[in-house]
Amino acid sequence: MNIKKKLSLLIAISLSIVLILFILQHRYTLAAIFFQTLQNQDRAIENFKKAIEYDPDNAYAYYQLGLIYKEREDIANAENMYLHLLELFPEHPYANYDLGYIYREMKLYKKAMKQYEKALEIDPQNTHALYDIGYIYKEQKMYEEAISQFEKVLAIEPDHKYALWDSAEAYDRIGMKDKAKERYKYYHEMTD
Repeated sequence: MNIKKKLSLLIAISLSIVLILFILQHRYTLAAIFFQTLQNQDRAIENFKKAIEYDPDNAYAYYQLGLIYKEREDIANAENMYLHLLELFPEHPYANYDLGYIYREMKLYKKAMKQYEKALEIDPQNTHALYDIGYIYKEQKMYEEAISQFEKVLAIEPDHKYALWDSAEAYDRIGMKDKAKERYKYYHEMTD
């Protein structure tokens, strides 16, 4: 066997070993992803939990568990996963937003605002966080502040249907009927 063939064989064997080691190290996470693909969330949860037992610093597993629990409206477990993740990775842009959303659903608006502000420090164009801040202001009947946030959303994403609708409602509440009517009209043009 010539040197080129030996070198190629050695590289192939080395890469195979690296791949096998990677699969062994991440077997639970890979299995969880497989079960997520099959829409078997219970088995995905089981394997993400095993992944965390195997590697307590597995940020991906914490985030995915948080998403699954959030989707299931299991607020306490979702909050727990996001808090663990943010201990490991405080600058995680999505976990900061998602934890804010959890707090919003719990009506813990101050905590939600803190997480949304953190998400916006990381990504100032995060329309989800901008919108949710506006939503909180609207819920608290702070309509001008809400409008300000919804306008920021619409400057980035002009077809954001929730910002269009909620800004129309807020304009209506402060007596700007023409502006509200214009927004409602645009909303219906987009969604009908």
